[in-house]
Amino acid sequence: MPLDGMFGGDEPRGPWCASCKAPITPGQRRVRVQFDSDPHGFRGLTGVYHEACSKPFASLAHVINLTKFSKF
Repeated sequence: MPLDGMFGGDEPRGPWCASCKAPITPGQRRVRVQFDSDPHGFRGLTGVYHEACSKPFASLAHVINLTKFSKF
């Protein structure tokens, strides 16, 4: 591509953590957390997280997904 390398060429192209907003590098473990009230991640909840970042969100998703009429 003509613009490759124009901005340094070291920008990460993989997934980004939905919590800390840092890139998830190929050697890092990742977890996808699914919120039933945000299936596509448009509200910023459902997405891919670093394993350490995912723990509170996975617990929260579990509780919210258990409540059938959740408005969260």
